[in-house]
Amino acid sequence: MFLFTLIIICDIYFNMKKLSDIYTTLTQSEKDFPLFLDLLNQPTPTEDDLFAIMDIAKFVKDNYMYHGGQLEVKLLNLDKEIFAYIESKVNIKNSKRDWDGMLFYLDKLAYYFPISKDVLIFDGVEDFTLYSMIFPQKHIRLSFGIEHWYFLKRGVAYRHKEDYKNAIQNFNNAIKCAPMSMIPYEELIGTYFDKDDINSAKIVLDKYYKFARTSYHLGVFYYYTALYYYKKNNYFVAYICIWYALRFDLTLAMRNSLAEKLSEIMSNESLIVGAFGTIEYKSLNANKIPVWYSLEILNASIEMYKACILSPLEEFKSLKKSLRKKLIQYKLSAYVEKIETNANSNKYMFLFDLPSLSLKVDKNWQIIYENNETVDGVMLELENGQDTMTVIMRKSTSQLDILYNEEMEKTKKSGCKIKSEQQITTINKTNLRIVDLYFDSSLNMKFMYLKIGEMFIIISLVSKDNTGGERTLLEVANSIKQYNNIEKITKMGKFL
Repeated sequence: MFLFTLIIICDIYFNMKKLSDIYTTLTQSEKDFPLFLDLLNQPTPTEDDLFAIMDIAKFVKDNYMYHGGQLEVKLLNLDKEIFAYIESKVNIKNSKRDWDGMLFYLDKLAYYFPISKDVLIFDGVEDFTLYSMIFPQKHIRLSFGIEHWYFLKRGVAYRHKEDYKNAIQNFNNAIKCAPMSMIPYEELIGTYFDKDDINSAKIVLDKYYKFARTSYHLGVFYYYTALYYYKKNNYFVAYICIWYALRFDLTLAMRNSLAEKLSEIMSNESLIVGAFGTIEYKSLNANKIPVWYSLEILNASIEMYKACILSPLEEFKSLKKSLRKKLIQYKLSAYVEKIETNANSNKYMFLFDLPSLSLKVDKNWQIIYENNETVDGVMLELENGQDTMTVIMRKSTSQLDILYNEEMEKTKKSGCKIKSEQQITTINKTNLRIVDLYFDSSLNMKFMYLKIGEMFIIISLVSKDNTGGERTLLEVANSIKQYNNIEKITKMGKFL
């Protein structure tokens, strides 16, 4: 039985038809398609046989218009098989640290597949959409490819061969092709550290930070930032970065490396450092080192989530769920609440960045004016029929009673008359002052005064009908709460 099988295999092997065997019989027309189909269906018991099939397939793709038939289906399936085979070989050679063997198979890949460094590809819809939000001025389309994988693997091989020039070139090509793929950045940073070019490493590191979107990405950023300052002999800043890096996801090798550097720094008698790494965010800010995710990633993620919420398309459901988790991880809970409230409820939610306060109003109020740029003056003006509501905020360290009495003095001097005054403490223990004012009997004005943190807030309602005015103001007042805005989050990050 074994001999019979061996004979069959040998027969196949020695009868394997290659491109050179049929070249002179080709008509350069569709009449060649049945022949090509037969040739491409030949079994490939050896690697050389597979390479022979690759020669035939490449010749067809380069010289024939074969679309829309069995030949196209066969070529598409063959593309997948060839890539899977070469990928497995590259991975094996990588694990065996056979860098020349790895480059051999990558050359075979480049021979068969058209590889260009001038393409833009993404690992998924989320990366594509995020990139679109960060760079709205760029006209891009969602596309996938193997280019960044090819350049990355070549770079890895050259880096281990200590051919840093080729390694850097290939990693840069990988980044150019797939700017949201983080591994090429990490490899390029590591390569610059290998060749002791830490200034070039820092430039790439800053680009890497801009796209960091997981705890591991931040871990890598702070790891290399710590090494950068260590190499610069700035041991105090390196010490700060090491402690902060250890709070994020890191590989065991990275943790061990940082622990070694930390021991060296703490044994340095000329430095005064805390023994337990009690680092405040201000220590990083003082050295212009970011403490959290980049502003670009935070803003783009918010805009992407907003787009997912508003879109009725089913394919956005899983992306929306994933994004919501990330926004919570990024500590953007108030922004999530605003997007969901405005899209799915009968209320508008407003976030005022400078006073860092939010509030909600019913959607029967039309927005006339919204100000999110100053902290002193009218923040919001709304209209509902003939009624007008205004929200004024200003910063003050004075007590509510003092501020209220000052406002009453101004009111009396303006000619307004006080109809009634009352003091209320809400369920959340916020003290309020409510005043009914009037110029004449045809116009009712109700004012509410409250203090939240350092913000003095005045909510006014001017109406011809006084019915329900107090309840309306109370609903708005009870919805006001403090939140962490993006500026605070990017400055304080993990310390929040």
